[in-house]
Amino acid sequence: MVVHIPILIIISPLLAAFLVLLTRKYKIILSIASLIASIVFISIQSSRILYGDKITYHLGGWQGPLGINLVVDELSLFFSLIVLGLGLLIVVYSIPERHYGRTYYFLLLISLSSMIGVIYTADIFNMYVFYELLSLAMYLLIAYPKTGVTLRASFNYLIMGGVGLSFFLLGVGFLYAMTGTLDIFHIAEKMSVAFNSNTRMVLMSFVLIATGMGIKIAMFPLHGWLPDAHSMAPSPISALLSGVTVKIGIYVLIRVTYSIFSAETFFTISSHAILMVLGAGTLLFGASMALVQTDLKRLLAYSTINQLGIVLIGLGIGTELGLIGALFHVLNHAIMKSTLFFCAGIMIAEAGTREIKGLSGFNRQQPAITFAFVIASLGMIGIPPINGFASKLLICLAAIEAGYTVLVVIILVASAISAAYYFRVIQVLFSSPLEHSPIPTHGEGQVVHRGNFFRAWPIYILTAGCLLLGLIPALGISLVKPAVGLLLSHVVP
Repeated sequence: MVVHIPILIIISPLLAAFLVLLTRKYKIILSIASLIASIVFISIQSSRILYGDKITYHLGGWQGPLGINLVVDELSLFFSLIVLGLGLLIVVYSIPERHYGRTYYFLLLISLSSMIGVIYTADIFNMYVFYELLSLAMYLLIAYPKTGVTLRASFNYLIMGGVGLSFFLLGVGFLYAMTGTLDIFHIAEKMSVAFNSNTRMVLMSFVLIATGMGIKIAMFPLHGWLPDAHSMAPSPISALLSGVTVKIGIYVLIRVTYSIFSAETFFTISSHAILMVLGAGTLLFGASMALVQTDLKRLLAYSTINQLGIVLIGLGIGTELGLIGALFHVLNHAIMKSTLFFCAGIMIAEAGTREIKGLSGFNRQQPAITFAFVIASLGMIGIPPINGFASKLLICLAAIEAGYTVLVVIILVASAISAAYYFRVIQVLFSSPLEHSPIPTHGEGQVVHRGNFFRAWPIYILTAGCLLLGLIPALGISLVKPAVGLLLSHVVP
């Protein structure tokens, strides 16, 4: 049973997805049960994995490099827990929306199963296949309301995502041509020889893969798809996109880079500097664009670009402290941004407008939801004792330790800009109500949320997570440290 855990975690939501299509009454029960089952499967072995063990599953009994392997180690455990935990809350949050039918839950489960497939597979071509399946499911979920703006946003997502994955596939092709295998760990064993014999092809494969993932995580200036896709999608899908899906691109970038390229001299020198520069640009661009937005969800979308820049800076620094801060911020951002999009869905549905100024006095209608929004906003700014402060502090300390003081200044400037646009929203929420005409909400539901258990409790749970990880950051760091130790073990001093 234990050895089959990786495939069971993937199959559970995948099987439930097809069962959902066969029933009208049990789509929600099947969705929740399948995700809980996957969480139980991985939790059974989590302590063993965190202490340095790993679970390898050979599909069909064929071992690599001929067969396809699934591997659960410290890094894949960390990302899969984020996917499954937030995925479960997104399903619960979606329950009150009556027009979310069987197709919606089918696509949602397919996307979550595909994410776990990307995270667990040790075959780089199957990583592409799972990622392609994920992109198709997300494309349809963004377009689910079937309005003009959502169809346009989903089309942009499909085109740019397709370009990104095409770059990734070309990079995979170069790797296969040089090594004759698609297994990540077997490729890594042959990379030194390939680098010495054909340096240009190795560099090209790295550039193609990094560019492809740069598009998928909306790294500036490859961000064009994100603002429309994240802001126009239904709020549960916005939370999925911002809190979870972009993290899959970060996982692939980390996994491929550290497992395959990290031992090569060009990676240890030049790519770190490039990543820090791109991270700083992404950070400042996202913050500046969010500052001028009048649409709440579009503001949150650009804020995602801003926060991903911080993660890229931490990864670019590349030290143990920098990597801990980066992965910890991945976790914190997933929690905080999901909270904000969940709150935004309720605000938009009840106020009848996406415009920030139309949310005046919302605190009087929903004080608990407003409180959750404020807590998550403070975390995004980096104000203690919310979780965002702890991970930002670690990255700043890593930058100082590595001699990149200018990065600290950039992070502080971006945080000041974040404070400006988040406090602008908070001020409106606590101001006197204004009369306004409802503005089209582009597919947001019109459910009355006051006292709604299914909408409120995911927000309360995530808000508690923001406070808990802010007050006791050691909890998050203890989950991150084993993954960082794994990454550093691949780096040749």
